[in-house]
Amino acid sequence: MTLKINLHCISLAIPLLLLLCSGCGIYSFTGTTISPDIKSISIQNFENLTGEGPANLTLVVTNQFTDYYRRNTNLTVMQSEGDLQLEGQIVSFNYSPAAIQREGQNDIAGLNRLTLSVQVRFTNTVQPDKDFDRTFTISQDFPQDLDITQLSTAQIEQLSERLVTDVFNKTVADW
Repeated sequence: MTLKINLHCISLAIPLLLLLCSGCGIYSFTGTTISPDIKSISIQNFENLTGEGPANLTLVVTNQFTDYYRRNTNLTVMQSEGDLQLEGQIVSFNYSPAAIQREGQNDIAGLNRLTLSVQVRFTNTVQPDKDFDRTFTISQDFPQDLDITQLSTAQIEQLSERLVTDVFNKTVADW
């Protein structure tokens, strides 16, 4: 009897607790701290200024930003004039040797490192003190025998999602 009552009380208390935690609009379970006055975000295309990387790099990076904000916030994603505004460009897509090793008289790369950087301009029309213009960079190492042209779209998406996570944390999670 007491076990039934305790389970019943718990089953009523959990939804109430979840409602109270999410009701204020400032805290969410994704870690965002978005003011209830902010309803939308606009994300412009992240043009590739480097001339390097796959032809669809602009599309991959821009889609990563759009998808990540859609999945992790309740903000409406708009083409322009959102309460939050993200714009920028890809400023580095660099594949270079890393972990140099000496074999006889030759230095060879034990790994190759792909570095992706984006310059982000963030505007918060509701809280202008949160605006910034900053470069975010992420790197990943690959085996030395992997040619950059062999990188799959999925590998580039994985790298750019890590970059998007850093931007997301700076813009709406206050990290």
